[in-house]
Amino acid sequence: MNKNEMAQFQNNLRESIGESYTVKVDKNLSEQERDELTAHVRRTVGDNGATILIIEPVIESKFDFNFDLITSDVKEIKPLQNVSQVESKPKPIYSDKWLVMQNRLLNAISDLDLNERRLIMFLSPLVRKHVEKDPDARKRMFVVNALEFAREYNLGKKSIYRTLAEVANSMLHKAFFFWNFKNNERTHRTGVSWLVQCEYKENEGQLEIILADTVIEMLSVFDRENPFTKWERHWIINLGSYGMILFELIASCMFQKYKEKAYTVDYLREKFNCVDSYGRNIDFKRYVLDKAISDIHTHTPYRITYAQKKKGRVVSEIVFSFEDSSQAKVEAKQSKALKSDLNPFSIKGLSDAQLKRIVLNKEFIANYNHLVSSTSLAGQNEAEWAIEMVKRLKTDSSVFNKCPIRDYLEYT
Repeated sequence: MNKNEMAQFQNNLRESIGESYTVKVDKNLSEQERDELTAHVRRTVGDNGATILIIEPVIESKFDFNFDLITSDVKEIKPLQNVSQVESKPKPIYSDKWLVMQNRLLNAISDLDLNERRLIMFLSPLVRKHVEKDPDARKRMFVVNALEFAREYNLGKKSIYRTLAEVANSMLHKAFFFWNFKNNERTHRTGVSWLVQCEYKENEGQLEIILADTVIEMLSVFDRENPFTKWERHWIINLGSYGMILFELIASCMFQKYKEKAYTVDYLREKFNCVDSYGRNIDFKRYVLDKAISDIHTHTPYRITYAQKKKGRVVSEIVFSFEDSSQAKVEAKQSKALKSDLNPFSIKGLSDAQLKRIVLNKEFIANYNHLVSSTSLAGQNEAEWAIEMVKRLKTDSSVFNKCPIRDYLEYT
């Protein structure tokens, strides 16, 4: 083999098995430590197929992943701080039942049809799970199973394969636009493509997707710098396109203390993709806003009303008022429970035995013996009195208001 043939052989070998790196460490490693170090070096050099030769000393010493990399192409590799950092994996912040998105995505302008919107919703928990499992992954491919997608949105199984194929084709040509802010002031608009790659595998019944990095960030990074909104995924399953769009807008505002938000008509038309349709405001309200609100009221706990604001004779803004009725019910129940706990005439938390002790208390009998006739069974028999009074206490304890109910347990 001549020099050129040897060089070609080495190049072919390098392509098939990856670059070779030699790592010198200062401790004899366990099998797990060798695997972790190998994975760490491969990530650092950016070559998942690289061959890693680890040189260990004869004398064992404490190892902390400090090493020298012996290679002709020197690259700086930062050692791991602690082996436990590799072993410990953060627990998911949100379970699969939640859809979570940054508010800039919820408020973005996007020309998506209903099934395309459903696809982004479907991807929400998949993206979180992928990022939580492998935060440093260089390539993220998400797989959407056609039958699972059909079950999620109650779609027909026969048409779902064609539907996903159409979604794969159309979303490759679409982008969304969101605004950037500085000191709470809107500065400029940014456009982002949804997908980098999308392939429908007909024989396997699944869609393979590579999302743009910005989309992944908006579906997985949630903190003070990136405000976000979450809601239960089953809320949006049956929403139409207009209902889903308005739900996203209102959901992003539900955290506000004052449940009210104004949007310009121009923005709403762009958001609902109605710039060139429903030209009359009355039609836009009837066929877009009213339809969306009706849809939301039918399938979600959100309750929405709106009013118009005019500039001169032209409607310039729509002001939405809203509430989460499920939360309102919880708060009302908590308030009622609190009031009940504070009500001195409430019997909440008292057992039947305690109620019987109360109604047989001499002071209680003296206060309320006028409530029954002396000729009735309750007026003549102690046991019948107890039965009748306990029944009345359970029906409406507020009638017995001469003394706090629990006080009768304190004295005889």
